[in-house]
Amino acid sequence: MTMRKQLMLLSALLLLSCPIFAQDESSEEGSSGGMAGAGDLLFEVTGTPFEGSSLLNFSEFRARYFITEDMAVRLGMEMNLNNNQQTPDVVINDSYYGLMPGFEYHFVNDGSFRSYAAADLMFGQRIASLKSSTGPTVMGATTVPNNPNSFIGGRGFTQFGGRISIGAEYFFGERFYVGGEIGFQYIYRNDKEVFVDGESFQDPTTSSFGFLNTTNAIKIGFRFLTL
Repeated sequence: MTMRKQLMLLSALLLLSCPIFAQDESSEEGSSGGMAGAGDLLFEVTGTPFEGSSLLNFSEFRARYFITEDMAVRLGMEMNLNNNQQTPDVVINDSYYGLMPGFEYHFVNDGSFRSYAAADLMFGQRIASLKSSTGPTVMGATTVPNNPNSFIGGRGFTQFGGRISIGAEYFFGERFYVGGEIGFQYIYRNDKEVFVDGESFQDPTTSSFGFLNTTNAIKIGFRFLTL
């Protein structure tokens, strides 16, 4: 999902929460100190600061539900929809969808500050194609390949894996909070078969890799409601 779309989504959620903000903030909700507790539903967006030319490169939109004051389940989502007509005769589709269901355990619950550890499962799919009315049409990649044994750029894939993270957050009053998390993730990826003009050009390939994840280094969220 592009930065503009994520900002619009966050703005819409904030508008939806306006009736909740009108409630008496002095009433008891969740845990003491205005922090989230059992039955609370929270929404947040995460991102990486100063990556490329952007002040903040958005990563995930995430929903969190607290089972108890110290435990929460969560679902992260990421989307990048890119359907680009590069020239009058060439259209490139390069889209990605990801789901990250997970669990959090909170260690520190002190005033408005809390820290936690989290584990997520990760599922993702990249859809890639290059369609041309005057040249080759490619399914499974965004570039026109020239050798069936060489690397093909912009390859489509499906992947799954896992991630473990540590994080912290600070609540400002009853609703808003900021924080961040970093973690390590391991991915198994299945690159899709590549077709050129309807004929198989390169068979599927597989790979696996692990790396330090900093895409959720900053997060901004709010408590939507108490169920």
